[in-house]
Amino acid sequence: MTITIKYLARLIALLVVVQAAVAVWGVAEDIQFQEANPGVPSPFPLGAQLHGILGMYVIPIAALVLFVLTLIVRRARLWAGLALASAVVQVLFGLGGILVTPYLGLLHGINAFVLAGLAMMAAREVDKTQEAAAHPQHRRQSQPVS
Repeated sequence: MTITIKYLARLIALLVVVQAAVAVWGVAEDIQFQEANPGVPSPFPLGAQLHGILGMYVIPIAALVLFVLTLIVRRARLWAGLALASAVVQVLFGLGGILVTPYLGLLHGINAFVLAGLAMMAAREVDKTQEAAAHPQHRRQSQPVS
């Protein structure tokens, strides 16, 4: 199960990168449509749709599953919990950037890096505990200072 946690955490970080890519794709799609059709209202770009689906459903559900798995295994709970909290805040920043003020979009972008980092820290923590369990004789011993 620790392997599942490790790869799910890495998948969350990868999904954050994909989400950033489709957001830029959506903006470029909208700009290109506006230049080709001035004055015509543009349809909702596919990149923006994918950004919304990934950010509102896929990543938060993956973060929730990651947190539940870490609770079961009792490893990397802190990092997975922080990643879940960051995913929830990410949704709030995204919706707030649309409904409240566009300046929340700045925090939305910054928090994406935080979310990816927390997910990778969860994967790293599981890796660390996995290695320590596999090689108990290689644990570092404290040495007296002379």
